[in-house]
Amino acid sequence: MTTATVRASGGTRLGRTSCDAAPEGGRPVLQVLERTFAVLEVFVEARPEWGTSEIARSLGLPVPTVHRILMDLRKLGYVTQDRRTKRFRLGSAAVVLGSRARVVADLRSVALEPVRLLSSELGETALLTGVSTDRTASICLERVESVKPLRLSVEPGRLLPLHAGASQKALLAFMPEEEAERVISGRLDRLCQSTLIDKKKLRQDLERIRRRGFATSLEETNAGVWGIAVPILTGTGVVCAVGIAGPSVRLTREGVRRSVRRTHAAASEIARTLAYRVPPLSIELGENELSLGGGS
Repeated sequence: MTTATVRASGGTRLGRTSCDAAPEGGRPVLQVLERTFAVLEVFVEARPEWGTSEIARSLGLPVPTVHRILMDLRKLGYVTQDRRTKRFRLGSAAVVLGSRARVVADLRSVALEPVRLLSSELGETALLTGVSTDRTASICLERVESVKPLRLSVEPGRLLPLHAGASQKALLAFMPEEEAERVISGRLDRLCQSTLIDKKKLRQDLERIRRRGFATSLEETNAGVWGIAVPILTGTGVVCAVGIAGPSVRLTREGVRRSVRRTHAAASEIARTLAYRVPPLSIELGENELSLGGGS
């Protein structure tokens, strides 16, 4: 089961779990993380290059500790070391991470109002979903819940596998082929009664999503929940998906038709602002194309 639930107004949300920092080689994990981030933060525009001893003096840390952190960061690509001077600068991994952070910050600020309006107009929970850093799951970036007593409740930061649910499949369908195939060929867990765990049927559903420009689901992640999602694309892949989800008791054919068109319009508005694009709605929303089940 996932942390997303359909709940009545006034119901209790599922609580977050936490765990204490565990020791790592005699050093608390939290302390290691704090020191690692402290080392990264000394690299600023006014002083982009540092030696090991200089960082140690600046932070009041032992030189061996700083050296060990720098070696780990170099191995991961977050710093690079000049072979001649032995001094360090930020590496390509840090640059990529910073770029991703800027994209997500811009995306969330631009998307919030269209997502809020989408929820208001359709009366259901609206979602902005991205791909996790390791490219194996989706992550909820933003959500605006329905004001109706019975609604889908989703916490930002929630992770879901990419093969289950409308937003997840909208992302998976438009990921680079090699990345998508790694997900499809891996383990496909069943989250709910209609989760697509048959690889052939999943590939067929992803092809249908690419053909018609939106994804649908019915009880793939939660019992009694349907969803519709439209991906936002760059020239090389998928940035995020804009989705709508709600309880199946309010599901009607006309509601699906309206939700598809309105979700596509909201995604298009976000994409235009950020110079991205959305796939066109390339089919007529006829009787056979409006079914929500992925296997249909």
